[in-house]
Amino acid sequence: MTTTEPVPQLHVDDVCTSNSSNQLAVGYVDRTHAEVESHTPYPLNTYGKVHRHEAVPRQLYKEFLRDGVPPQGFVLVQWQTENKAELVPCIDLVLLDRSFMSGDLVRKGNRSGTVVSTRTQCTLLSMCDVRETKKPALELVNDGKLLYDIPASELKLVQTFNEGDIIIYKNWIGRIKECFDEVTVRLTDNGVVSIADEGKLEPMSGDPEERFAVGSLIRTKKGVLRTGRWIFGEYSPNTPPIGVVVDVRTKECQVDWLHPRMERASEFPIWSSAPEGILGPDELESNDVRLYDISNMPKEQSSTRSRSDPELQGGLRVRFKDLPAACAKYDGSSSHGKLEKLDRQQSLGYDLNVFTITSTTTEADVLWSDHLTVETVRTTSIIPDPSIDDEDAVFPGEIVCTNETRDPPPEALTSWATTPQRVGVADRVNIKDRVAHVTWFKDSTLSFCDKSLDLLVPNTKLGTLGKEQEEMSFYDIRAPKSVNRNRGDYVLLLHTPNLPHTEPGSINWFGEVVDLGRNGKCTVRLGAAEPAQEVECDITDTAPAMNLDVDDNPFTEHIHEDGDFLSDASEDVDFDMEEFSGSSESEEDVWFEDGQDVPIDDADDSWSTEDEDNDMSDAMETQDDTPVTNPAPPEAPTIHTQQPTQNDSVDGVDQPMANAAVEELHLSSLPNAPAAYEILESEVPSGHHYLLQRGPTSANHMKSVSKEHKILSAPGALPEGVYVRTWESRMDLIRVLFVGPLGTPYEYAPFMIDLHLPSQYPYEPPKAFFHSWTAEGAGMSGRVNPNLYEEGKICLSLLGTWQGDEARNEAWTPHQSTVLQVLVSILGLVLVREPYYNEAGFEPLQGLSSINQNSVAYTERTYLRARAFLISPVSRLGRGEVAGLEGFESVLRWLYTDADGAKLLPKAISAAHTILRNSEEGASVDARDGLNVVSRGAALPLKRVVARLEQLDQEVASQAKA
Repeated sequence: MTTTEPVPQLHVDDVCTSNSSNQLAVGYVDRTHAEVESHTPYPLNTYGKVHRHEAVPRQLYKEFLRDGVPPQGFVLVQWQTENKAELVPCIDLVLLDRSFMSGDLVRKGNRSGTVVSTRTQCTLLSMCDVRETKKPALELVNDGKLLYDIPASELKLVQTFNEGDIIIYKNWIGRIKECFDEVTVRLTDNGVVSIADEGKLEPMSGDPEERFAVGSLIRTKKGVLRTGRWIFGEYSPNTPPIGVVVDVRTKECQVDWLHPRMERASEFPIWSSAPEGILGPDELESNDVRLYDISNMPKEQSSTRSRSDPELQGGLRVRFKDLPAACAKYDGSSSHGKLEKLDRQQSLGYDLNVFTITSTTTEADVLWSDHLTVETVRTTSIIPDPSIDDEDAVFPGEIVCTNETRDPPPEALTSWATTPQRVGVADRVNIKDRVAHVTWFKDSTLSFCDKSLDLLVPNTKLGTLGKEQEEMSFYDIRAPKSVNRNRGDYVLLLHTPNLPHTEPGSINWFGEVVDLGRNGKCTVRLGAAEPAQEVECDITDTAPAMNLDVDDNPFTEHIHEDGDFLSDASEDVDFDMEEFSGSSESEEDVWFEDGQDVPIDDADDSWSTEDEDNDMSDAMETQDDTPVTNPAPPEAPTIHTQQPTQNDSVDGVDQPMANAAVEELHLSSLPNAPAAYEILESEVPSGHHYLLQRGPTSANHMKSVSKEHKILSAPGALPEGVYVRTWESRMDLIRVLFVGPLGTPYEYAPFMIDLHLPSQYPYEPPKAFFHSWTAEGAGMSGRVNPNLYEEGKICLSLLGTWQGDEARNEAWTPHQSTVLQVLVSILGLVLVREPYYNEAGFEPLQGLSSINQNSVAYTERTYLRARAFLISPVSRLGRGEVAGLEGFESVLRWLYTDADGAKLLPKAISAAHTILRNSEEGASVDARDGLNVVSRGAALPLKRVVARLEQLDQEVASQAKA
């Protein structure tokens, strides 16, 4: 048996070198297989050319050039030393450095923690001389001096203003989006000219998109030099239009404005008009502009260990913040090397004391969540923690609320505020077991304006921290973003502190969170104050300075809504049916008696054959072209599940088999099984989401609707666990009940959707609405699947609510796609064993060990939410209420209640109780134990899962008996 070296786990922005290169090649990882944010299709549009490492198969390389997703085991590297992008096998790379910032969540083995502080050291190459070659061209003379292990805190970028900088202008906070520079160039004859339009300059080496800096070699056209602003010398047609940049001055900055200053804690912000999006030289050089420097530390001993060095990468050009002090410190007497200052008189008065970063090394102080200890580690030994994507995860220092609520306090000033029963702060946290040790506040009045806890009610407070501490499951508490801050967050202070020893006009109302106390307080560093200071305040006395993602910024215009490829506004589009049908006849609306065969109209050539009875065969895609008089009932569609395969080795770790075949539901064979398809004589229930939509509009529409019901009503057509109801008076309206498939976190849980076949049908797909019942389930609110939204939306290619692959015929196709296909897709593609991978772009990640933890957590949460789905319908039936359940009252009673209808008896919960009784303390569940809530072999803590199920079971029983 051959053995292979473990494949290194690489992430975007990792600094790497090549094993196979004879020279020291340094580059940055730009794209990985697992990080979907980097998966932009057609990468040639971004990189111009992507080189192929000899170990990359040509077919995989071609696929990458189309979809932009590096194959598993490969990454896209942007080499700095060779100025090229290359698809490279991970096994050929050596990790040199990894960048983190304060507040980042990281993992080391099974431990999860938060980066408190980072320290980066750089190797610097001093400014090299430039000489002219014969062509003519310029090249750098490679005799610059090297400086080693220089702290990044002593350095600054050459340019004053840079993309991504936080800028403070008057009473507004913004982020610089783009800078426009005036570039000054020294030519080969020592003439110096300033070019106002940097777009007319081209780099002679390096990335063409890279910003010009002192030391950059450029070329241009002679006409550009002729119209430039000459500082030394004058234009000569005999001087080659090539040179070296000696100065860069920012003349304009484009800014995304994030938030205005908050005036008082008792009021919402005064939404003054944002400044203009472009700041010119007058504004940039005025006293109204301040840049926030994250490395600006208080002069006195800081009360926290938190700090972040500037994110400096190889290839960037930097200066020393204090050049004279650096010359004295690095005088050649140590291993750092000798810093030799360049005299301005030898460079026409320009400061060429500029250095190029050749490599970096970073270490971090990490606060571990389990024991709250701080450890200093090399950043190459830790990785980004995937728990950051876990919506239920809780971290030390976070404010948490119980799911249970109580009546709002007088401070809320309203009766509709949401007030948690208890409020506390998380102390120690065990991410693996998903429990937090919580200390509760006394007399808390904390309230929110909405049930999702997204907006805090002003003047409500955390209260006084008590001594009582309790171990809580992540699923019984929430950590609302509206009342929580993270290290590194930029915040506005609602109460302006009185700072001693600061200069007049200091920015004392804006800063960054550098520490979280486990007492409801946070430490904010006012890095733009002069001098910088730190203040401790209640978390509720701070407000986020907007999410620094421009997509969440209300002051910038949204170009598109990400993820919603087709909006619901398409319902308002009124198609002319004559255009499609070629007929303007209006026929009387005719529906059908119960039990009567739904007629099929032969006029539609795309469906009919020579024999009328052959319509169903065509619709179900039978291969026999011979007309038949009495066709056999169509077979039920097969839902394919991925079968077990041999174990894969991913990231050097053997992975168990995924998506093993599961047991099939056989509800139809049980006693008194209800019919899978029925036409009801009753009125359409008022709770049907599409009741007010227009009914049948034409004969063609009626004909299309009839064909769909012919397919749905065929014996054996509907998969097991799918029940369809329609109404004799409105057969364009359908209601469907799904019983969650076995072997998935949805097993035995009810899912109900309403369908409408609109007037443009079948040229337009059906409209679908999902009835989400989790909000009524003991606080277990939230989505149960990436494709199913609480507000009722269903993301599915066939429904036109998601962009499908046209090559795979995933979109709705008139006269070919059917409602039955929609139902089969929901059952087989949405209600699946590992729903985490239904998220857009996550499907290719299935099997990666680095992603598996996220999938396990999502599956566990989904299982509990699906159990909560049982509470609403069953408790309503127990009270004799059927509103919202019309059409499926008898089905739900048959599925979920015992003989007297008093107690919930789902088989999954019964199985859990049996396992608990027969197992030892701390035992875990595997895929055959009946719960089937395990993702890829990772066991869940059985005791905690069953305890939660018992709680839900008791609540259902008490409500049913009420």
